[in-house]
Amino acid sequence: MKPYLYFAGLLDLVEKINGTEVIHVGIRPYGFHAGNAMALTVYPYLLCKYLEKAGKKANLRFIVSINDWEQDVLDGPDTIKYPFNVYPKNTSIYYLKDENGCCSSAIDHWQPIIERNLNTIKDAFPGISFEYIRNSTLINQPFCRSLLLQTIGNPREQLEILKANSDKETLEEPVQYAGIICPQCHRSHGETRIVEGEQLSWNCKECTYRCVGDVKEFQYWWYHKPMLIARLEIFHIDITLSGGDHYSEGDFKIRKAYLDRYSPNTKIPYMLFTPTVLARDGRKMSKSRSNTESADIPKLIDAVDGFMGDEIVLAKDLTENRNEKNNTNNR
Repeated sequence: MKPYLYFAGLLDLVEKINGTEVIHVGIRPYGFHAGNAMALTVYPYLLCKYLEKAGKKANLRFIVSINDWEQDVLDGPDTIKYPFNVYPKNTSIYYLKDENGCCSSAIDHWQPIIERNLNTIKDAFPGISFEYIRNSTLINQPFCRSLLLQTIGNPREQLEILKANSDKETLEEPVQYAGIICPQCHRSHGETRIVEGEQLSWNCKECTYRCVGDVKEFQYWWYHKPMLIARLEIFHIDITLSGGDHYSEGDFKIRKAYLDRYSPNTKIPYMLFTPTVLARDGRKMSKSRSNTESADIPKLIDAVDGFMGDEIVLAKDLTENRNEKNNTNNR
């Protein structure tokens, strides 16, 4: 098994697959910037295009993870230098309010926009399908609960996996990769403990609320790397499609190590990584690092089609001429 990197990797992967595979893509549902577009629209479009150029019908099934259990904003000693020593600044995306004030939550605001952008691919390739899954709904899956409890109960084991399979620097503290979000104040700052079996206790450092309950009674934040393993198993994923920043963090090796430890009977998927989209200041596009810009997606597709590099700067002529607020008014 090898990583499939950028455009050359896409062409290589087209030779290996038949067009009926299940593909996983994911997004934090509080925006849709150029980096999101690369993995969720540009490369899915190009994958379908080159499948059909190879004489294979594009009947791909996309599982789109709406990552409502990820951190609202990354926090930690240094989120860039120590990417594995991170935690939520305040809460999870599940509890983020809609800044535009038109929906009950940020997720309810952005998911229709995400769906509309992806549906443009289906217009061109009607044989494909999209299934949108909010991660919080997976708590009803036994494997998801088991992996979540292992993440809560033994985070240092996961730190060792991350250290062994990445060249990124790490600290010995803080080490936490999942936790309860306070049912009262909706903050993440507190202590989550396993009492027995699937019973958890919560002690909030913000509002001092304490409680004990079943694992299914709470909302959580959960670091995306272990959380992906649950989705690979539950949805029998054949291909993961991720941004190039995931590859640079070591995700190709990390995912295989996680599967070997926590789900050895789950098949290792093909892993396709897209070029990383950089803003004109040279920084990676990232909502969690407050560095975003929208793209003109048809122009971005044209720019990336045949592009062999691992990074692409979002030049001014590739940016969207309408802001995201205007996009939301067209729902």
